[in-house]
Amino acid sequence: MRPARIITAVVFAAAIAVTGCAAHSTAVNPPVTPVVDAPAPPAPGPAPKPIPLPVPAPKAPVLADGRYDAYIQQVNTRGDYLVVDLVQVFQSQAAIDAAIADGLPRDQAQVLYVWVRNQNPRLRTLAMASDLRLDLLPGDCIESRNHQFAKLIKDSRAISNSRPAYYFTLTVAGGAVHRIQEDKTFNAC
Repeated sequence: MRPARIITAVVFAAAIAVTGCAAHSTAVNPPVTPVVDAPAPPAPGPAPKPIPLPVPAPKAPVLADGRYDAYIQQVNTRGDYLVVDLVQVFQSQAAIDAAIADGLPRDQAQVLYVWVRNQNPRLRTLAMASDLRLDLLPGDCIESRNHQFAKLIKDSRAISNSRPAYYFTLTVAGGAVHRIQEDKTFNAC
């Protein structure tokens, strides 16, 4: 039995020597073969539930329902919108007082019956209602809607003493202009 033990001990010692050398050589000399890719990721789970987007609040109208005095800066040629600059309109003695407060000499202000003050340059784009009514000052014989829009555009650009010659009172309902009434910013006489 002794020879079997000796053979077992020698085989065991050889195995330890070989394993130790292999482990030592691997640590000192890294393998030349490429490293195997990482294992595949696990199978995807159920898709996450989408987060609902917030529902936008209804767009507020540019102007609340009511009447507004304004200079018209632009009229869309298709007749579906206009760009306005809101103003303050003073009449009679209030016009004289406002003109003097705005720097107009008293002798020039005394003859005024209307004074238009524009302190805020903010422009607003307003839709024009399909039933828009134009009440323009008398001028040429105006019959068709196209001619009325042409006069509105012309008058909105007219200048008197370096100021717009006309202001317009807009009637707004449901976010759209339903009526445009024209008036002069200067004395007729």
